[in-house]
Amino acid sequence: MMQFLATLMELVFYAVIACFAVYVLLELRMVRVSSQAQRRKLAEIRLWPQEEEEFLPRVGVFLPVCNESGVIGRLIHAACSLRYPREKLEIAVLDDSTDMTTDLAKSLVEEYAARGVNIRYLKRRSRRCSKAGNLSYGAAQIDAEFLAIFDADFVPPPDFLLKTIPCFKDPSLGFLQTGIDYENRNASFLTQFQAMEMGHQQFVTVGLSEEGNMASLSGSSCVWRRACMEALGGWKAATATEDVDIGYKAQLGDWKYAYLKDVVSMSILPETVSAFRVQRERWGRGLMHSAFRHGGSMFRKKMPLLRRLHAMSMMFSSLLLASIYGLFLLSLPLTLFMQFEGAGFVLAALAFFALVAVWGFANIVGSPMWEDFARGRGVLRTLPHVYAYVSLFLPMALYYFVGGIRAARGVFEEFNRTPKCGDEACLERPKIDAWLHRGEMFSLAYAVLTTVTGVMTGNVVLLPISVTACLGFGMVLHWGRRDRRLRGEAK
Repeated sequence: MMQFLATLMELVFYAVIACFAVYVLLELRMVRVSSQAQRRKLAEIRLWPQEEEEFLPRVGVFLPVCNESGVIGRLIHAACSLRYPREKLEIAVLDDSTDMTTDLAKSLVEEYAARGVNIRYLKRRSRRCSKAGNLSYGAAQIDAEFLAIFDADFVPPPDFLLKTIPCFKDPSLGFLQTGIDYENRNASFLTQFQAMEMGHQQFVTVGLSEEGNMASLSGSSCVWRRACMEALGGWKAATATEDVDIGYKAQLGDWKYAYLKDVVSMSILPETVSAFRVQRERWGRGLMHSAFRHGGSMFRKKMPLLRRLHAMSMMFSSLLLASIYGLFLLSLPLTLFMQFEGAGFVLAALAFFALVAVWGFANIVGSPMWEDFARGRGVLRTLPHVYAYVSLFLPMALYYFVGGIRAARGVFEEFNRTPKCGDEACLERPKIDAWLHRGEMFSLAYAVLTTVTGVMTGNVVLLPISVTACLGFGMVLHWGRRDRRLRGEAK
């Protein structure tokens, strides 16, 4: 029986490594395509010629907010500063708030309306279906051919609509996504990690859009053609990531998307570990649920093999990340029950570590760290930062692992708002935050035990996994303790 379990665990180990290898190779390919596209200046979608820019349809700008008192002012100001014919533009503040945000939003809407801005304040009777329900309510109230959406922490550039709307002269273009940068990217290593990770995803999206491959796009700083949105049935609250869900449906329904990397809105990253972990559990839960909801449609859709592989890689990357945590959990029993005498397992483990290293360095391409590297920082000075960056993916793998378990149990609609701009210290913590914190403590203890076991038994082949986990979980627990101390001082 013990031999059977050991063989089963070994097979699972091989399977995860094989999937990760395919993922890394496809990602490296997209890094190359994106790099070539940027060098050739093909990543930017060509705007229509000046003489044809009279294409100025009616546009509705949606600002969905929920208890966003710290950022509501700058959001409304930015939306009211958008340059577009006044008679063709309507701004709607979609307020789901239960705190002082409501009074602030009403006051600001009245102020800008008095200045001649076409802006409305909309508040529904119930908060049913969270953000998806809020957006659907707004769409029923606003008569516009195109809908631009900005979450509460976003600040679009004034020329956002002038640069994006002309692209919709293509009648098959269903929706459009733009670039995102972060005001507080250098606030801490945690925000630097998030900026680098999401910056890399945006960089890869350049290549995906160049080749017409499926992409996972954000639900903010984007524009939707109403006809496309209505044809897809609108936003659904059946998943925690309604933006990814409708994006998959659009792409699988033969609507085209566009990605404008150089039209950049500013946003704010979570600065506390608590906000980060709760956000990522929701993302993991929603991404995996959306992948399985639409995976069948993806496999039924005719597409070339390479394009299908990219679609599978993109849609199921969240499941792969969760499986990395499963790989971490396997490291202790494998260390205890296997002697690693065969060359096959050792070579597989070494190949996995090599792939992680290559993937880690690939992630800095297109990021601020890449600029430092290109200026002569060198491999030796960059390596510690890349290693710390990679180590934080193990806590994130835990959050996705928990999100996957909750999705399997049918927890789809739970939506925990990500606090922003200083309200992280006073917001009531959802229950899942405490469970994730306990998971971090368990994982650190497990990593330490695995490391000690490997050293004592001499089975050190998997030691890099447990040592890296010690660093990753140690960092988030340290930051979490610091955040709790700062919250206590703030009260």
